[in-house]
Amino acid sequence: MLLLSRKKGEIITIGKSVQIEVIDYGRGSVTLGVVAPKNIPVHRKEVFDAIVKQNQQAAQTKVSAAKKTLSNLTIEDKNTK
Repeated sequence: MLLLSRKKGEIITIGKSVQIEVIDYGRGSVTLGVVAPKNIPVHRKEVFDAIVKQNQQAAQTKVSAAKKTLSNLTIEDKNTK
């Protein structure tokens, strides 16, 4: 792990396309600004973990259960028209 000390307004670069700027700090937290290309997802760790968990659950879903869910949705949609 690389540890860096930065002051407000200073920037860290990652590769050629990602920049992280210290916007503010105090009261036990730091506000960072992240500039990255749209094809590089940027998430807080807890959001990233939730996305990974949802993807794992979706990958384990049985095809028959997915078909049943989809057919139920289609029937309900037709009934509400």
